Amino acid sequence: MSNWTEAQQQFQKKFGDTLSNLSTSFMELNIDLKNDGASADVLKKVEKIFKQLMESNQSLTSEMNKLWDYLNKLEGDFEGLKEAKSKLEILYSSGILFTSETEMKTLMEIAINTVVKELKADAGFIILSNEKGEPDLTIAKNMNPDEAPEAMEMSTSVIKNTIKDSTPMQADNIKDGNNYPASKSIIRLGISSVLCVPLTSGNKVLGAVYLDRRNRDNAFRDRDLVFLLSFAKQIVRGLEISLEISSLEKKLLSEAIVKFDDLRKEFKCEKIIGTSKKLFDVLKIAAKISATDASVVLLGENGTGKDLLARAIHENSRRAEKPFVTIDCGSIPADLLESELFGYESGAFTGAVKPKPGKLEMADGGTLFFDEIGEMSINLQAKILRVLQTREFERLGSVLTRKIDVRILCATNRNINEMIAQGKFREDLYYRLKVIELTMPPLRERREDIKELSEYFLTKHSESQSFTIAEEALEVLEEYPWPGNVRELENVILRCVVLSKDNEIELNDLPPELLEKISNDPVIKTGKTLLDAETEFRRMYILRTLRKTNSKSEAAQLLGINRTHFYKLLSQLGIEN
Repeated sequence: MSNWTEAQQQFQKKFGDTLSNLSTSFMELNIDLKNDGASADVLKKVEKIFKQLMESNQSLTSEMNKLWDYLNKLEGDFEGLKEAKSKLEILYSSGILFTSETEMKTLMEIAINTVVKELKADAGFIILSNEKGEPDLTIAKNMNPDEAPEAMEMSTSVIKNTIKDSTPMQADNIKDGNNYPASKSIIRLGISSVLCVPLTSGNKVLGAVYLDRRNRDNAFRDRDLVFLLSFAKQIVRGLEISLEISSLEKKLLSEAIVKFDDLRKEFKCEKIIGTSKKLFDVLKIAAKISATDASVVLLGENGTGKDLLARAIHENSRRAEKPFVTIDCGSIPADLLESELFGYESGAFTGAVKPKPGKLEMADGGTLFFDEIGEMSINLQAKILRVLQTREFERLGSVLTRKIDVRILCATNRNINEMIAQGKFREDLYYRLKVIELTMPPLRERREDIKELSEYFLTKHSESQSFTIAEEALEVLEEYPWPGNVRELENVILRCVVLSKDNEIELNDLPPELLEKISNDPVIKTGKTLLDAETEFRRMYILRTLRKTNSKSEAAQLLGINRTHFYKLLSQLGIEN
C-alpha cells in the first residue's frame, strides 16, 4: 500500500466520522426545536441548512477523490522516474565496463548477467554470429541447452528472425501462439513473454540478445524493450573494441619478425631513433594501431619520447592531413586549461575581448594529444569524459553545441592506477582512454641505441663541422643510467658540441657528473635477474666488439666462437645481422 493510499483512507475515515457527528447533531437539534414548539419556518430553515451541508460534502468528496487520484498518479510517475534513473545508471556503468573489457567471452558473460537481473527475466542468452550469419558463440544465463533443447530451439528461431530482419521483437502469450516450434514444450516450460533485439554495428548484425519470462502474468513492457535496445548498443561498442583488438593481435601473431628497416617503411617515424628490440616492439604495435581511431595511452618516464610517438601515430593515420594539436596539461595553470581546451566567446570572462576557438575545435578531423594528462584537475576530467561520450562541446560563455570528430592520444609519466586509488583521476575516463596502452622504454633499457642517438644529435646540433665520438667516451655514455632519458642525452651531446675543442668528442669533453657517476656505480645495477643481467652484458659487449672490428667474421674470431654460433647469438639478442 502506497503512502498516499494510506493517507487517503485515514482522511476519508476522519471526514466520515465528522460528517456522522454533524448529522447526529442536526437530528438532535431538529427534535429539540420541535419539542420547544418552533415554527414551521424555523424547522424548514434547519432542514435547508442540513441539505446544503450534505451537498457541500458530496462536492468536497468528489474534488478530494480527484486530488487523491492525482497524487497517486504523481507517485507512480515518481516511481517510474526512479526506475528510469536506475536503468540509466546501469547503462552508464555498463558502457564503461564493456569498453574496458577486451576479452569477448567475459564481456558477454557480464552483459547477460546484468540484463537478466535488471529486467527481471527468468532466462536469456546472447548469441554472436559469424560472417555467414550462423551462430558462432552462445553465452546463456539460467538456460542449459542440453536440459531444455526445445526452449533453445524456440529461442533460436526468434533470434534467427531478429538477425534476418535486423529488427527488435517483443511477444507476449507465447504459449498461445502457433508461430514457434515445439509449442508443447514451451507450454511445459511456461515461457510467456519474450524480448529479442539485434546487435547491430553499422550495416552488420553481429548477433542478438534474447530474454524470456516464465509462468508469469506480467509481460515485458515497452520501456523494457527501450532499455534492452540501449543496452545492446553498449554491448556492440564493447564488441567493436574487442574485435578491433583481436584483429590487431591476430596480425601481430601471424606476421613473422620484421626487420626494423621494413617496419620503418611501413611506419614512418624518422625522429624516433634506435634499433633496439624494446623500441621495435613498441613501434610494431604503434604501426598496427595508427590506422585505427582507437584512443591510446602512452606511458613512460620523462624524456623517453612519448610526444614523438604520438605524432608518429598521427602522421601514419588516415587523419595525417588534418591537424595534430598538443595541449600540455602540466604547463598550463588549471584555471586556464579549460578555456584553452574549449575556447570561449567574447565577454565569457574578464579579458575575453573577442572569441577564441579552443584546442578541441582546432583538432577537429585530426588528433588531439593530451601531454601529461595526469596533471589535469578532477573537475576538468569530468568535462573531457562528457566530450568523449557525446563528441560535442560548448565554448565557455556559449550555448551553441559544436560537434567534433577527433582521435584522442594522451601521455603521462605518472602511475594512473595509483592516482585512481587516491581519487585523483577518474576511473571511467581512464577506461575510455585506455583502448590501447603503450609504454616507451627508458634509455637505460635500450643502451644499444645510445650510439645511434648520439650520432643523430651530433649531426642535429653541429653547424658547419662534422663531429664523431671516441669509443672511450661512447662507452661511458652507454654505462650511464640516464635518469633524464633521451632528453638528457641530447643535452649532454649539445654541451659537448659547444665546448669541444676539435671534431671528436673525447672522454674529457663529457660532463664531470657523468664520469663521477660511472666511477661510483657498477655497470649493471643489481635488482635484475641473472639472465637479464647476462643478456644485457652480452648484448653490449657484442655491440662494442662489432664496432671495433671490420666484419662479423672478425668479431666472432675475436670473441672465440664460430660464425654459426655468433649469428645465432645476434638473432637471440635482437642485434641486426
